[in-house]
Amino acid sequence: MKLTITLCAILLMQYIFSFIQIQLYKKNMEKIVSGYRGDDGFYIFSGMEKRKLSSGAIVIIIVDNLYTIHECHIMKGVSVFSRFKELKKYKGKHVGEMVNDVNETYVEQNKRKKVSAIGKALLTAGENALLTVSKKNISIG
Repeated sequence: MKLTITLCAILLMQYIFSFIQIQLYKKNMEKIVSGYRGDDGFYIFSGMEKRKLSSGAIVIIIVDNLYTIHECHIMKGVSVFSRFKELKKYKGKHVGEMVNDVNETYVEQNKRKKVSAIGKALLTAGENALLTVSKKNISIG
């Protein structure tokens, strides 16, 4: 009986923490996107890397038609207390530059180690941006 109550309490806590994290994600997403609402030619992309035992990462980037990054935000951690932080390193740079930098920084330097969660999330978001914007530019042009 105690085991059942304990398991139910754990599931309830997990539900509550998931709900809080989703609400914080939505609030941050709204804050990031609000500056671009109504403007044509801007796209939002995200990359996510989950880890079972270590911290994961979520990346959100806003890119224009010329593949220029206008916003780059990262959330890393294992708890609901993680928050999005702006990564100014890639602001104003070409998406391809970011992907190349991530490959050099995270992949080539750490050949023996696993690629960090941030590196994988940045690569996912960058590659999605390159593919999607190029398809949109082809269909428009």
